Amino acid sequence: MIRCALLTRMRGVAALVVSGLMCAAFAVHPGTATAADHASAPRAAAQPVVGPALFDDFNYTGYTDPRLTQRGWTLRSGQGGPGVPGATWRPQNITFAAESGNSVMTMRSGTNGTATGTEHTEIYQQRKFLHGTYAARVRFSDVPVYGPDGDRMVQTFFTISPLNYPMDPAYSELDFEYLPNGGWGITGSALLASSWETYSEDPPQEEHVTTQERASFAGWHDLVITVDSTAITYYIDGRLFATHNEPYLPESTMSIRFNHWLINLLGINSRKTRAYEEKVDYVYFVQDQVLSPADVQAAVADYRSRGVTFEDTV
Repeated sequence: MIRCALLTRMRGVAALVVSGLMCAAFAVHPGTATAADHASAPRAAAQPVVGPALFDDFNYTGYTDPRLTQRGWTLRSGQGGPGVPGATWRPQNITFAAESGNSVMTMRSGTNGTATGTEHTEIYQQRKFLHGTYAARVRFSDVPVYGPDGDRMVQTFFTISPLNYPMDPAYSELDFEYLPNGGWGITGSALLASSWETYSEDPPQEEHVTTQERASFAGWHDLVITVDSTAITYYIDGRLFATHNEPYLPESTMSIRFNHWLINLLGINSRKTRAYEEKVDYVYFVQDQVLSPADVQAAVADYRSRGVTFEDTV
């Protein structure tokens, strides 16, 4: 539920609206599936990938590396939603370093318990993606790298288009969101996959569907989202996590994004500085093709075997 980059509103709990009704709050969305409702995804043999694609191994020297801008990335700065009002988006908190032979992007966000002392991170690609396969290898974390634990963090991989006006039917958004310490009416760790039709800030109204699994997902995970004219499918580590259909299919081109932020300052009562990290190994998109998770892994392995750290033919 990341369209909040345009919002100052707070999602006090997860909410679902259908047929244009005002949103009602639920700890678990009624009528939405859980991961346990889905069978494991079939294991398809990896197939050659031909066609427009984006691959980035995040092999950069730092947040000021000019290749980031040249390759369509923006590191967000300034203030604004989602999350804690008055918090600041810090490009300098996005770093790049080698880990286990690959370059990895680290997004460090945290707080000292005050709005002015709260720092968020976000990086986003150009808006030019619609049908196809989206994939990233992401490391979620449950505990801070230093300081007290318990903040209501959101660690993400998602796609989004602008909301041109309230309840804009062309609005599109697909989210993987990890809550290490709960939030939005959820207690404990949870992974959410959400597909959006549209929303309005005032009056508050939302049309989306969310599948959630309440468990720890700390560590590295392979995330895949596929989109065609019939369905949106979410996978984690090759396992089918969620399938969403109309009216939630995206209608307009979207930007690929990662962000890491605090929902609010209510998780713990402390003025001690603390910081959490979300890491990203790579991002991959292939246009107008629905790939299996095995296909994605084969494509990434092929890029790396050829020494390709970036490609964009989309």
